[in-house]
Amino acid sequence: MTSLINNALTMRKMTSSPRKVHGSTSNRSILFLIDQLTEMGGAERMMFELANRLKKMGYTVSVITFRENPSPEAYTYDTEVIVLPIRSCLSWQAIGVARKIRQIIRERNIAIAQTYFESSDLFGAVVCRLSGVRKICSSRRDMGLLRTRKHMLLYRLCTPLYSRVFAVSKRVAGWHQQQDAIVPQKMEVIYNGVYLATYNHHIDRDRARKAFGIPLGVPVVTTIANINPWKGLDVFLETAAIVHIQHPEIAFVIAGDKTDMEHYQVLQSRVQELGLSSNVFFLGRVSDVPSLLMCSDIFTLLSRTEGFPNVVIEAMAARVPVIATDVGGTSEVVTDGVTGYLVPCEDHLTAAATVLSLLSFPPRGDRLTSTARALVEKQFSIETMVQRHVEVYDALLSA
Repeated sequence: MTSLINNALTMRKMTSSPRKVHGSTSNRSILFLIDQLTEMGGAERMMFELANRLKKMGYTVSVITFRENPSPEAYTYDTEVIVLPIRSCLSWQAIGVARKIRQIIRERNIAIAQTYFESSDLFGAVVCRLSGVRKICSSRRDMGLLRTRKHMLLYRLCTPLYSRVFAVSKRVAGWHQQQDAIVPQKMEVIYNGVYLATYNHHIDRDRARKAFGIPLGVPVVTTIANINPWKGLDVFLETAAIVHIQHPEIAFVIAGDKTDMEHYQVLQSRVQELGLSSNVFFLGRVSDVPSLLMCSDIFTLLSRTEGFPNVVIEAMAARVPVIATDVGGTSEVVTDGVTGYLVPCEDHLTAAATVLSLLSFPPRGDRLTSTARALVEKQFSIETMVQRHVEVYDALLSA
């Protein structure tokens, strides 16, 4: 307890009488704070896509991350990444990191800070406010997936710090409004977007499959997800086992980083037990997602929880039939039987029946994909996502 009090007093002394950073539409300097870039998921990629496009529109963007050793992919985007490692927000190390953030804010005249995930939302937002940033946005990407009881309390205490809270779906927005006591006027639903141009060309499907090591001339059912328990890859394998009975030649493809090696070993063992060693392909992280999707016949995402799954709108843009669990904001883009199929969470029997239905009558999938692509073009482009952010930023800066 004494240590915590001393840290708090040191922070207070460090940030006493901070220089105010005044926002205006002429000062378009934004600081993104994100917990980690070691694993590049949908949130991380969307942040970089937003940053790159903001710079083309006259904004200055900086990124701070709190975990060492970002993925090499993080450096492929044209945005500076500043690594300030921190193991605990209640430590002397955190005081040093706070000083560095304060220095960056002052040197770069930061007008808006935007935070991603727990440490950034809480520690980062407090440091930014004490350093003079008056416009702070928080980006909420899930429904409290990694929150602890401590987080629940701290989020409520920090809610007054945020000028706006961005949510990636209506369901996510509703959850955070209730849990964190956020007034509706501060909440903005901004869906993720997909860069449609990458899905507007035709590919040689056989050549693409050879490049990925996928068999030719067989149906391919693909899922794209980092390997961890909440992505439902075990459900995907149980689904595969049922479909395999009627289609012994079929290929099931799993693309994603092995973020949980213990769970990966469990999945590998289950593949052996189900007799699917010749049918299941673990590709690891795939850089050319558009080609993988466009050489697939069906896309599935059988997650146990989601905020708003980017890969679903990517599959829709690629004109691949989508089967997904009805979790989080998925139903806000997948209308069952219209733009894809929704199945109950944990229900591999219904998922398998839906895959078999699409395999037995491909024209059914063709009708879905046409409608799905039109929806993505209308509501879920990367340009729409960026424009919605810009509208909020400009309103905050001119207030």
